[in-house]
Amino acid sequence: MFGDVRYQVFISSTYEDLREERQQVTQAILELGHMPVGMELFPASDLRQADLIRKVIDESDYYVVLVGGRYGSIDESTGSSFTEMEYDYALTRNIPLLGFVRDEIGAIPGKYLETDPAKKEKLEAFRAKVLKRTCRKFSDPLELGLHVLKSLVSEIRLAPQIGWVRADQAKSIADISREQELRELSERQKAEITRLKKQLRDGSLVLDDEVKTPSGKDKFAISLTYNDREKQLTRSDIEYTYDDLLKIIGPSMFGYIQRRPGRGGAYSFEGNIIDAARMKIYEDAGSIQINLLSHQIDILLLHLKQMGILEFAETKDEDGGYFRGMTLTEYGERYLTTISLI
Repeated sequence: MFGDVRYQVFISSTYEDLREERQQVTQAILELGHMPVGMELFPASDLRQADLIRKVIDESDYYVVLVGGRYGSIDESTGSSFTEMEYDYALTRNIPLLGFVRDEIGAIPGKYLETDPAKKEKLEAFRAKVLKRTCRKFSDPLELGLHVLKSLVSEIRLAPQIGWVRADQAKSIADISREQELRELSERQKAEITRLKKQLRDGSLVLDDEVKTPSGKDKFAISLTYNDREKQLTRSDIEYTYDDLLKIIGPSMFGYIQRRPGRGGAYSFEGNIIDAARMKIYEDAGSIQINLLSHQIDILLLHLKQMGILEFAETKDEDGGYFRGMTLTEYGERYLTTISLI
């Protein structure tokens, strides 16, 4: 496993208007066994933002740019958006570049369109620049995900890069494997220390030797209800490992905060769980309507939090208010990337 070359893929785009598109691109890269990176995943730094951008791009093997209906924030020193600055810098570094441009601007919701005339002009010039090179157009996030999947496979075949298992490394595969195991152990221990400190601070630490933290290979039962072919309400309990469930729900929290739904609402990833379970009960299900028992999702998220994979986080919404939700910890992001390669 550790002999495989894994590539770091830099995702460049505006943020708020292309959230779903970035999620699909992130998931496509993870499904290929590679590592997506974007500036939203990096903490605050003493480096000037432009310098940090260049540093991360220098460390990347491939570069993906998405162009939608917004030009984005402008760097005062250059007069260009950060997305265009990233694109121009990637060109100078001769990094394999994959461009994807929204097909019909008129189909984009108005709140995600540029209203400033100067920015609109810069956006059109940037779109034209990207379209001069080989690129693909997309009309929705799912189509974009498929384009990225196919394009990245082709680009890796035609222009393989050094990657993260370097050909000039003197270490053996056994050494690399052992180092990875030690890193994962260290991260688990750090996450456990952080969890215990927080519980101690909150007064919620339970000193009970029988309290057991689940592992990725442990099973969690998902309960579903549906009408069978005789129109009878039926309940099925389907067991998954925590690792399998994390592969289903994790990409939606990779660099993003999953907002807790209101009463009667659902997390965006619940549909993915239902889709994964659908084939297992297909023979018995007489209706396409399948429902999850709502409380079990909260239990699953709490278990993943206990494992150090998820944490509570707070951020601003589009209206300027704050909301809390769940997101992957730093350890959780690395853990998801690792199990996605298996």
